[in-house]
Formats: sequence, structure tokens, C-alpha cells
Amino acid sequence: MIDLDWDLERSRARQNKRWTQFDRDIIDLTVAEMDLPVPGPVLAAVQDAVRRQAFGYPVADELSEVPQAASEWLAEEHGLSAGPDRIRLLPELMRGVTMSVTHLTRAGSPVVVPTPVYGRFFDAIGVAGREAVQVPMRTGEHGYELDLDGIERALRAGAGSVLLCHPGNPTGRVLERGPLRELAALAARYDAKVISDEIHAPLRYEPGFTPYGSLDDTAVTLISATKAWNFPGLRCGLIVFSDPGDARIWAKLPRAAVGGMSPLGMTATVAAFRDGRPWLREAVRFLDGNRKLVTEALAALDIGYVEPQAGYLAWLDLRRFGLADPAAHLLQWTGVATTTGADHGAAGNGFVRLNFATPPGVLKEALDRITACLLGRTGRPGDA
Repeated sequence: MIDLDWDLERSRARQNKRWTQFDRDIIDLTVAEMDLPVPGPVLAAVQDAVRRQAFGYPVADELSEVPQAASEWLAEEHGLSAGPDRIRLLPELMRGVTMSVTHLTRAGSPVVVPTPVYGRFFDAIGVAGREAVQVPMRTGEHGYELDLDGIERALRAGAGSVLLCHPGNPTGRVLERGPLRELAALAARYDAKVISDEIHAPLRYEPGFTPYGSLDDTAVTLISATKAWNFPGLRCGLIVFSDPGDARIWAKLPRAAVGGMSPLGMTATVAAFRDGRPWLREAVRFLDGNRKLVTEALAALDIGYVEPQAGYLAWLDLRRFGLADPAAHLLQWTGVATTTGADHGAAGNGFVRLNFATPPGVLKEALDRITACLLGRTGRPGDA
């Protein structure tokens, strides 16, 4: 058993973005990182690198251990076969989105974005000088599903790519194999590139995950160890090319376009993929307990809440309460900071995103305040 005991004072002592944005009396459930210790193997590897003063420029991708370690982990844990020669490093995944859209899709073509989705997707598409075509996902008994008809209409109208978030941020939805196959067929029919961000995939609660790249030999997959193993500030992401032609195009891009990785991030990534699996299993078990706390607490609100299948983000549909800005309302009246749903596309209006990767006592206090407020009772301590 790995000790995941942690408290907010230690999180605050990190002096990172999380827990520094608001006054101390605010429970901040916005920033997507975990109030958990860094895995022991990752910490030890980074400490050794610091001892060696490994603060210089990083070695070339192909000379580092990262592509090989990532290739092994992808094959064994992710379900995606990719040799080290198809894997390259990124400082962060949104760089991968921007550069993939710019260099691997039809010039000037719009990008289809199933929503709700991670808000920085829109920023990355804008940096690439492209238009984002939002296609809201359909909702059913089991949560969000791709609107394949809507995606096809956008592709027929000239869109040249689809930017997928799988598992979903903010929904936590793990898409099933059937719809992903249909998406791959559409991509082939309209000569479109699918770029799949799968950074939350290691944090899934049930077996059975289909990486999009396993179904489409022209796909681009984005992945990173930084989210699941809790070192987001150590800049190191990965881009995986199903098409060797894309890998060759990428190899010709200037370092100013795709460089900037942290040597410490590279060290941490190798340690996570090779030695971090026991810690990850314990982390998922911890998060699953918090996931159940959220479900139990929200039952009283009768909002049709669907548990995430991966990740540590809860997506709350608060439209029935008629609030102009639910996140602002909760912050004012409960002292709980959530992410506004509108940040995740037009389909997010009336929703909030809540990060439940925090100590259970803190999470319970936040949920008690939210439910009390929305049910018409008092919310934030001290407020009537």
C-alpha cells in the first residue's frame, strides 16, 4: 500500500497556481492537478537529476530514453502500438495541437471540436490561425456521445480535421469503440486528420479503453505522464504519429516550433512510465472514493449527474437553477471556486467543472456548501 496521505498545507507550500489564486477561505476546485504527493520513483529520479545539476538543454528526442519508455507503456497499458521512431516530445500538448493543425492538415481548413471540451483547445486552434467549428455532443443515458452526423456535416462543408478529447475534459467520458470506428470512417471519407488528446486516459476507473490511433492509421495522438502522475509543471508531453509520413514532416519543423522540453520533465516521464504503475493504481483507488462522494452528494440536487469514467473532473449541469453564471454564484455564496462551463464551449453554458482530486474532508465540505446553497439553505459559513 502506497501512502497517499496529503493535506492542503502541503499543497499550499508548493506555491503553484493551485491554491494561490484565491484567499485562503476559498476552496479552490478549479486547477486540474491533484492534491496528492508526487510518486516516489518520480521524486527520486528528479532528486537525482538535481543532484547531478541536470539543468542544461535537453538531448535530442531520439537520444533520450523517453520514446522507448513511452512506446513500452503505450503498448502495455494504453493499447496503442507505436515504435519509438513514431514518438516525439513536446513542451506541452497544446503545442502539439497547434503544430499538428498547422502542418498536418489542409491549409486554412477549419477544425471540428466536439464540445464540451478543454477550453485551451480553442486557444490552440486560434494560434494556428484556424476556425473552430463546435459540434455539441449528444447526451444519453450513459453520458455524452459524439454527434457523428454533425461532424460529418462539418467535414462535408470543408473542415479538415477533428480535435478529440478522449477521455473527455470536462466530462470524463470514455468513448466506445463503435463510435470511434465510425469517426475513423468519416475521417477517411473526407480526408480529414483526427488529433486525439488522451492525457486523462491513465486515470480511468474501469478496464477497456480504445485509443483512437489504434483505429486510424493517419491519427495523431497526444499523451503525457504529467497529468496522471501529478507533475504538470515539469514540461514534457508526447506526440504519437500513426502515419510515418507525419513523423517525417514533424522531423523537419524548426526547434522554435516544437522544442522547449524540460530535462527534469523528461526524467520524470521515464520514471513514471517505467516505475510509477503501483502509485497510479493507488491514486485511481483514492480518486474513485472521491468520485463516489461526489455522486452521493449530488443525488440531492436531481441534476442527472453522470460519474466520470476517467480523470478527476466532475461536470455539473446546473441549468435548472436558472443562474446566469453558476460558477460566479457558487464562488460568491459558498466560497467554492469551480470552472465556468462556458469556458468549455457553448455546450457548457449553465454547467460548472469541479476538480475532486483533493482530501475527502475538503471535498465533502465543498459539496455540502454547494448542495446547501442550491437547495435554498445557507452556503458559505457566515452568510445568511
